[in-house]
Amino acid sequence: MSAERLEVSPSQIKVLSDPSRLRILTMLFEREASISGLAKALGLTPATVHHHLHKLREAGLIRRTRQEQRGNLIETYYTMAAKDIETSRAWNELKDEDKVAYRLAVLGMLKGMINAAMNAIQARGTVEWEVGRLQIYRLPYRRDVIQQVEEIMEDARRRLDRLESKYESGETEEEHERAPHVAVVMTTMPA
Repeated sequence: MSAERLEVSPSQIKVLSDPSRLRILTMLFEREASISGLAKALGLTPATVHHHLHKLREAGLIRRTRQEQRGNLIETYYTMAAKDIETSRAWNELKDEDKVAYRLAVLGMLKGMINAAMNAIQARGTVEWEVGRLQIYRLPYRRDVIQQVEEIMEDARRRLDRLESKYESGETEEEHERAPHVAVVMTTMPA
């Protein structure tokens, strides 16, 4: 198993046919985490997370990175075994019911992430991840309000265009391609 690339087997894909395991793997893709950290982030018990981590570790999809003592507790940290996981060859070997189970797990994982985000939005009006931030404003759906929102969005678009051109003008094309970027999404939708 390479630290760079991992070709998974059909049995490993079956292990991923659980929404919680997919979410754990997604979180471990970002950075290493401990059982208690994952449990808190996912709203699961540490025992449940331990069970899922055991399955993922047995399948060779994650590995232990280190241990840290906190009082009487020893926290074990985990990370993905490889960041590039190749599934296409194994996918063709799966039975149809295993493919369905995996697809349902992916939908379940997405539903869980959306539910968690919606709960956070209802509680705080915003959701923050390590990779970004989502902010929701609930406004009355009236013509004058929509017009004001569109004006605000147009102003923001002009400012973002100026900001983009400011940094592009001082960079070579190669520097621009190598530099990290941020995506800004602005939208209106019925609540």
